Amino acid sequence: KIIQTYGADAVRLFILSDSPPEKDIQWSEQGMMASYKFINKFWLLHNKILEKINLNNKGSSDDNLNIFTNKLINKISINLEKFNYNVIVANIYETYNFLIKEIDKNYQAEVLRENYLKILTLMMPVIPHVISEAVQDLKHEKKLVWPEAETKYLEEKFVNIVIQINGKKRSLIKVEKDLKDLEVIKRIKKDEKISNILSDKNLLKHIIVKNRLVNFIVK
Repeated sequence: KIIQTYGADAVRLFILSDSPPEKDIQWSEQGMMASYKFINKFWLLHNKILEKINLNNKGSSDDNLNIFTNKLINKISINLEKFNYNVIVANIYETYNFLIKEIDKNYQAEVLRENYLKILTLMMPVIPHVISEAVQDLKHEKKLVWPEAETKYLEEKFVNIVIQINGKKRSLIKVEKDLKDLEVIKRIKKDEKISNILSDKNLLKHIIVKNRLVNFIVK
């Protein structure tokens, strides 16, 4: 009866999202409805992506989508091996939130199609029926093959640097990985919170842990 009301994919999604497989499921009508609503929201997004692909834009060569897709391949592949199905569902929700914002960017149609097909393949074990229809809409007639992550997209280009003053954490900034020490210091001093603290202090020295931390010793 529940499958007739909500559809098999929504039921699968809810069951997998509720708990790790070794625990009993806590049935919830509210949770079931949330899964059903997500399937419908995803289908609206799918149609929007399809429109974008069919426009056949030349677009830009922004790597955001490539980076996200390859990191997603890595995460879902690992979670499948570990039977972390509820985490995979969380990955799918994260993907929806990413795509709903990213779809307004001017991507090349082929780049969008290629990445979207990989994302659909990753979602197939969880919601196979709706994904099968989405793949048909893309006119993909070959057998789906589980994608492999390209390592060049897995490397982090940015790092979060903890800023300390006399050993106490005061702020956090995001900078390019392996940025030169002088440039890191320059960026930190532009941080309003840090510049206010340092303005009436005598800076004795600074200690840098590459890509991780900068500690200003002041008096």
